[in-house]
Amino acid sequence: MPQLIRLAFVLFAISASFAQAQARTTTAILVDKKTNQLHVAQYLDGAYKFIKSYHATLGQVQGDKYSEGDLKTPEGIYTFKNKQTPPTLKPKFGKMAFSLNFPNSFDQIAGNTGSSIMLHATNEPERLKKNYDSEGCVVVNDDEIAEISQSIRVGLTPILVFSELTNDYLKPGQTVGLKKFFQNWISSWEGKNLDRYIDYYHSDFSANGMNRDQWKNYKKSLNERYSTIRINPEEVHYYRHPKYSTITFTQNYVSQLKTGGWGHRSRGTKILYVAEEAGVLKIISETYTNLMW
Repeated sequence: MPQLIRLAFVLFAISASFAQAQARTTTAILVDKKTNQLHVAQYLDGAYKFIKSYHATLGQVQGDKYSEGDLKTPEGIYTFKNKQTPPTLKPKFGKMAFSLNFPNSFDQIAGNTGSSIMLHATNEPERLKKNYDSEGCVVVNDDEIAEISQSIRVGLTPILVFSELTNDYLKPGQTVGLKKFFQNWISSWEGKNLDRYIDYYHSDFSANGMNRDQWKNYKKSLNERYSTIRINPEEVHYYRHPKYSTITFTQNYVSQLKTGGWGHRSRGTKILYVAEEAGVLKIISETYTNLMW
């Protein structure tokens, strides 16, 4: 192994050790629209362990959200974009709100539209006696949003909204097929096997303004430039939903130029959106957020 790559692995090992020392318990927010329950759960050994459950008031119109103004709560896997509090937060949203990243990458490809979907409180407690009274948001009371907020890390903690949360989705990280899919995708990427790599991508794939063919050409140019590529995934988490799955991990990218120098080094959070195409798992979109080196 080239000296530069060995050095990179040492640097990543130091970084990973520090990250593990600072790591918090991984949590997820699960919303069951059938029972109007919001569950705060720990993600342990690939399964959810419920910590506490709350009644949630949901969109006035039942069903999945497809368009702006339909008053429906979207179903899928989301993260929180930001946390808002008064005085910038409108009084009707209570003492705290968290914005969901709806429409996410999957929704955008599917053509779903909408905005301002939040998990929030309310200054009208009587609303919480109803199961369906929001404009598409997930609503709890002031005390509950304060409790729930302790389990939320903006940009990292997922919120999964189900039409019905069944046992099939309570152990997502123990799904052999999804784990094997991820491991083989990493192997093909690091092995610079372009045909095998691109076969893991959906025909409707879109990311960074590129479709599947453009993505292939982009990756081909990198393969031609670099002698080695290492991804070194850490903190891999799997989340499953009837519509699609996501795989979230810390990506430690290191490449070396064919001339012997550094290619590219980065550390960040990657989210893969994985959907079936003709019964086969495929990546339909992916996002990357750079972390401080």
